[in-house]
Amino acid sequence: MDATELLKQIKKAPLTSALELDRLRLATTIGDTVLPEFEQYLDGAESYREFFDAIYTDDNKKNTSVWAAWAKQSRKPWIERFDAKLALTGLRIKSDGLPLEFGTGIVLAPTGSRDRICNLYVFPSNGFNTEAADFSTSVGGSFTVAGYDFKGVYGVYRYHGSVIFEEWEVEGDPVPHKD
Repeated sequence: MDATELLKQIKKAPLTSALELDRLRLATTIGDTVLPEFEQYLDGAESYREFFDAIYTDDNKKNTSVWAAWAKQSRKPWIERFDAKLALTGLRIKSDGLPLEFGTGIVLAPTGSRDRICNLYVFPSNGFNTEAADFSTSVGGSFTVAGYDFKGVYGVYRYHGSVIFEEWEVEGDPVPHKD
């Protein structure tokens, strides 16, 4: 496949994804040619999906905007491809968010899903591709989440049933909560 065929296929894509696909095409091509860093992925592809899947499969590209946009658009399960400091899966929740307890107050971190089960991941600063998730807010101070105590400032992201904390300024790793 070449860049011209890539454009033709994207123009035939469903309208619901056409805009995002065209943005991806613009990020990987210049004029009628693919950028040199993406040539190897286009050479073996027979469709735009194979092209972007090949980029997604390459761990050397997992910190790029193109990788993140394709992961997000195609709903790829990408979190496990990064090294989390803490990963708690299958947490049962009673509301539409994961409760963060601040003394007597509670804030709900959105999960991006209506399920009553969610996951919590904690990554160091720049420990994952933040463009692949949706930024929700930041939270700081001393608080408890899912049986762990946190101290510091964290970016809070969501991605398909998961809450992701990115360490911005922390006093240490999360520790199990003691009553």
